[in-house]
Amino acid sequence: MSFFTRKDMGRIYVIRMELPDGEIIHKIGMCFSDRATDRMMELLRSWFVKYRYVPYAELRLDMACYNPKEVEKYIHRILDRNRYSCEHKVQGSTEMFRGVDEVRLLVFLRRFKDSVDPYCPDLDKSGYDIVNGLLSYE
Repeated sequence: MSFFTRKDMGRIYVIRMELPDGEIIHKIGMCFSDRATDRMMELLRSWFVKYRYVPYAELRLDMACYNPKEVEKYIHRILDRNRYSCEHKVQGSTEMFRGVDEVRLLVFLRRFKDSVDPYCPDLDKSGYDIVNGLLSYE
């Protein structure tokens, strides 16, 4: 039994989803639970409730890290122009992205694994666009 929860430790996860039309989207998020699979099941349930189908999904990254909120906010700013929007709101729909180079994304995120103080530089728009170009196809 835990008497307190560490707010500086959590998990960063990447879920790859394939929609019925073949489009690939990536859900990039964070959680404080022990397993990101629990969060993935919540998301898939939300899809089923709204659309009456469940997209094919794979958990591509489930990584413990320090300051996951900061890392999540940073990667979302980088991929902002790749945001995917659903016709009907589902859980986590503001954290879904299309056109992502998955291999490069996973390598990029893994660099935060053992960083006690993750380095997430505050870039200007052109800086975010440059990093976005390295992590996406568009």
